[in-house]
Amino acid sequence: MLKKISFFLLAGVTLMWASDRITEFSVGMLVPADAEKGFYGGLNMGRMVDENVGVSFGFNVYRSSYNKKSQIGEKDNTGQIVVSTKQYELQQSATALPLFFQLHYVGQITPSLDLKVTGGIGYELLWNSITNYVTQEDDTQFFSGFAWHLGAGVSIPISRAADFYGEAFYHGGVPSQDGGKTVEGLPVISEVDMSGLGLRVGVRLYGFGF
Repeated sequence: MLKKISFFLLAGVTLMWASDRITEFSVGMLVPADAEKGFYGGLNMGRMVDENVGVSFGFNVYRSSYNKKSQIGEKDNTGQIVVSTKQYELQQSATALPLFFQLHYVGQITPSLDLKVTGGIGYELLWNSITNYVTQEDDTQFFSGFAWHLGAGVSIPISRAADFYGEAFYHGGVPSQDGGKTVEGLPVISEVDMSGLGLRVGVRLYGFGF
């Protein structure tokens, strides 16, 4: 815990030392190894160290859901539309909150096109909620652990104070939870591999943020 606190204090000092403010809003999709593909959006706020390099804190949200349904009886196609009656057997949703300290690089390719590279390290929180209607059981599991990401893309200036960008990124992280011990006394952990590729687009604002 002391190492985590020291890391975020150091990141905060770095942001205070930097000058020009930057804020990024993004939306996209992430395809993790052990979860369904889902929405991935984020907010980054920080400062530019110079005209090319910036630092920021990133707050992101991953969200996906899965429903298991089965059809009841035959389809009703006697009218203008076809009606299918189905029953829910299972509902599952996953929500992850990756938090990052990030470095940004923006370099000119042409007068109207820039290269954008982003890298970050941080911590990830994951909740997995399951409702099984067959067994009448509800369960919520919580996982956490180290996370990182690396992305690259292009940005297009749309005004003196804003850029539009698109990038591909790789999210790395295997959040876990303590699973107790086996009958032999060996420690057990449960893991979810959230590593995977993603795509996102966003807007980068200059002079706006903390």
